[in-house]
Amino acid sequence: MSTRESYMKWKIKAVKGKKTASATSAAADRPRAYIPGAAEEQNDIVLIRTGFAYPQIRVIQHAYQLPDRTFAHLIGISDKTLARIKTSNAKLSSLSGDRLYRLKKIWALATKVLENPENALAWLNHAQPGLNHQAPLDILDTEPGYEQVQTLLNQLEFGVLP
Repeated sequence: MSTRESYMKWKIKAVKGKKTASATSAAADRPRAYIPGAAEEQNDIVLIRTGFAYPQIRVIQHAYQLPDRTFAHLIGISDKTLARIKTSNAKLSSLSGDRLYRLKKIWALATKVLENPENALAWLNHAQPGLNHQAPLDILDTEPGYEQVQTLLNQLEFGVLP
């Protein structure tokens, strides 16, 4: 007897005498599995779609210790747009929010792998042999650059040097 058949049999008994149970209602009544990080990822999706507000942007900019012009370039906006977001209640577009999210993820991974913010900042600002002797910060403005930096950090975490 398959798991589905045994579940349906249990479901039929639980309904007290009813002989049928729909697969849809059976699936809806099953307890949901906990997936670590799933709720946070859903929150991040909503945040990217609705737009990051300036206080959230400022936290990430402060972590990277970047001037407005450089930071704006990394998230794909002009420094004038960043200034406007600072002074008004404007939010980032979903495209710029996605880029900001990537910076947030790299910062979290770098501080985890390199054990503290100071080491992470130094590593992100210096040329790395595994990135064709480019500084990670110089290539984080593109998806392929983000992927290369993420891959290199993962390799460092697990001791697999390029």
